Amino acid sequence: MYFLFFLAMLAATLLLYGGAVATTAITRRSPPTFIGPVAANRLQSVGIALLWWSAGVTWLLYFNVYRIHVDMSALGNAAFHAFARAYTSRLPVVVLPFGAMCLVWTLALWGVPTRVSRRALWGVATLLIISIASTPWAAGAHDLMHDSGYTDEAYNQLQFAHLVRSLAVTAATVWAHVEAWRLPSAPVA
Repeated sequence: MYFLFFLAMLAATLLLYGGAVATTAITRRSPPTFIGPVAANRLQSVGIALLWWSAGVTWLLYFNVYRIHVDMSALGNAAFHAFARAYTSRLPVVVLPFGAMCLVWTLALWGVPTRVSRRALWGVATLLIISIASTPWAAGAHDLMHDSGYTDEAYNQLQFAHLVRSLAVTAATVWAHVEAWRLPSAPVA
């Protein structure tokens, strides 16, 4: 059930981003603001917190968790598949904040820029779309290893896709944090 919720968040993210891009391309102006300053300020604050969470998790997965695949494969297919099942059972703590983060930042495109400038809102949202675009390759590698067992090719595909995601999320995190630190926040009523 959580995975369907995650996919729904990603679909909403892509629709909101696509709508913002289309609106901007057609009108040659920023998307209309449906989210007022107080709500936008809070939304961007939550977005920054989710960025930090996701940046930490992506690097933890890249440097530690995914490397365990190699160790488990050395113990045989049974150990490898047991690790894969355990990893999958703990995915909600990874994917749900990631989906929420992507959704929050594309929602922010439709709000008043408060903590983060309009340019940075677009930059962060675009970097998160790039991170979403890398997801099918990482998921495909997981599927390959689930079906056929560990292979170096699938592992390298997983690591490369996840490196792209980690770099995109980290760049978005740094950009948003620098902007939020540099700009004064909007007064909260």
